Amino acid sequence: MDTARNKHTYELVEAEELWSMATVDSEAYICHGCPTQVFPASFDKGRNKKRPYFTLGPVNKHVDCDIDGQEKIVKRGKKERVGTAEGFPLPFPNKLTLTDERPAQADGNGLPAGLAEGLPRSRGEKNGEGRRRHHGHTVKTIRSMCRTFINFPKDREFLPLEIPGVPGNTYARVFSYLSGSKKQELLEAPTRLFYAAIRWTVDPVISETHCELTLHAGEWDQEKGAHKLLCRLRVNWSDWSRSRRDTLIREFEATREEAREDAKKSKLAKGWIFFVGSQDALDPSLFHADNRRLICCLSGEMIWPARK
Repeated sequence: MDTARNKHTYELVEAEELWSMATVDSEAYICHGCPTQVFPASFDKGRNKKRPYFTLGPVNKHVDCDIDGQEKIVKRGKKERVGTAEGFPLPFPNKLTLTDERPAQADGNGLPAGLAEGLPRSRGEKNGEGRRRHHGHTVKTIRSMCRTFINFPKDREFLPLEIPGVPGNTYARVFSYLSGSKKQELLEAPTRLFYAAIRWTVDPVISETHCELTLHAGEWDQEKGAHKLLCRLRVNWSDWSRSRRDTLIREFEATREEAREDAKKSKLAKGWIFFVGSQDALDPSLFHADNRRLICCLSGEMIWPARK
């Protein structure tokens, strides 16, 4: 599992956040779809090289939970649309907020109010016991949005999404691809949720004020068979803690390693970086970002549905 809930505050916690914690309470988490306890794993920066995750452990099982069976839905979502007019078969983020809101209050089942109730079952399934249908929830980082974007390519045109200051109202319109083949030009809306493949042969350039990451995007020279100029993302981290800086680099490195392994199985697999940022007014190949919640790196198969 990539996401869990803190059982004390009921706030969503992404596994990558464990990297930044001074101490990790192994007893503090439950599934984000049911009250079952889950446990953080692979979070020790000194020993573990892989990305953190949450696990049920050897005994626990989900209770009436949509997260159970998620892998099958994701696999199907690579090939066909899984959402309907009645909703989506899994919880998904549809709005980003960066404000600190009060934690949700728990209901009698040990879940945040509204999580267990008010979610209609899908129609046409035996005994009315079909899977719940979801209509989106608010998140404080873009990572779960980016996973949804990768996992459900056929649903991007239909799933609603709202990010303050970013144009677009669906996943397909909010995410903006930085191509690996054309010269980067000044965009009409310079602030967007950009994504691009990672240039995994180039290491991050690190200073006290910023970190610069090279993207596999930019103008391609057909005669030389190489890029003329590569795009870069400059992350201004001058006010970040050392732990937050280390977490960004660790996530970038983990994504590079995951992409190398995944590429052995699929040519479509790459490492990807996502960020809400702005294009430099003087250098169109340079992009700027500074909010740690608005940057993430993930590996996976990126599928683009054929345009109608």
